[in-house]
Amino acid sequence: MFLDLNLIRLPNGLRNLTTLEVLLDAIVDSAHIAEKLGHLTQLRILSVELELGNETRCDEGICKALVESLGKLEKIEKMRVDSDAGVMNLEGSLLSLGNLSYLRIGQTSLLPTWINPGSLLLLSCLKITVAQVRREDIHVLGMLRALCCLEVSVFHDDDVDDDDTQVLERFMVGPDAFPCARDCRFYGFLMVPSMFPRGAMPMLENFRFCIRTEAFAEGEFTTDDLALGHLPSLQSVSVRHNCRKEESNGEEEVNQSYKDAQTLET
Repeated sequence: MFLDLNLIRLPNGLRNLTTLEVLLDAIVDSAHIAEKLGHLTQLRILSVELELGNETRCDEGICKALVESLGKLEKIEKMRVDSDAGVMNLEGSLLSLGNLSYLRIGQTSLLPTWINPGSLLLLSCLKITVAQVRREDIHVLGMLRALCCLEVSVFHDDDVDDDDTQVLERFMVGPDAFPCARDCRFYGFLMVPSMFPRGAMPMLENFRFCIRTEAFAEGEFTTDDLALGHLPSLQSVSVRHNCRKEESNGEEEVNQSYKDAQTLET
């Protein structure tokens, strides 16, 4: 059974649609509605948008109820969770997402702890926008063994013109990190190839990241940090000087073969 709501509120009697397998573009505007989703235990594909207001307590109630409902959807394979404007908090305990292969989350405060290699064994594509990336988040993502496509973005305040790019503490993942990753995109925070040692990302073909020239002028990074020779499968590189994903100014596209991409190392 398939239901596409085209961004309208969930109807009354939703909990009775127990055979529903696909639910698309549903508006969730209350904890009561979010709780009803937990009765749709046959769902394989779910796309919802949370309608968050200005009352923090109410927003937290919606997010908490949604996470509790998601924990009951053991058959879910593809899922998108977004919000109309507010920042979501999707923290909680989820142990039932073993069949999830595609996950997209928009504007959440932090990477939820239920995104981990022990819970998401089949996750092959993850796209997430967060308020802040933590050093340990990259380590966790690198251990998702089936992950092929990854996009991590840090969102910015559109009303602020200053460069508010997050400067992530230098990290180093293990040489076995991101074993199946083919497409990795990092926006809104500083990222350089040297943070991934030889052996990591052995299958990476497309790599997009952003830098600030000031970080090199201040000695935080050197040109050696841009070396790509340790990524044997690389085919396409995109380096963005302006780290805001939504803006194209300052973006330098390097779309060429790996042989040509080696010129970035000099």
